[in-house]
Amino acid sequence: MSQAACSEHHTDRLEEAKNIALGWRIIGQITPDTLEDAITLLRDCSAHAAAIYELLSVEINENAKYK
Repeated sequence: MSQAACSEHHTDRLEEAKNIALGWRIIGQITPDTLEDAITLLRDCSAHAAAIYELLSVEINENAKYK
C-alpha cells in the first residue's frame, strides 16, 4: 500500500473513531426510564466501545508495521 493510501486510511480510521466516540458521549447522556431502556443503553455503549477498540487496534497495528 502506498504511503498516501496508508495516510488516507489512517485519517479515515481516526475520524471514524472520533465520530463514534462523540455518538457514544451523546448516548451516555440519556437517562433510561426503564430497566429495558437501561439494558439497551448498555448494549449500545458496549457496541460503541467495541467499534472504537477495533478501529484503534487496526491503527496501532498499522503504525507498528511502518516504524
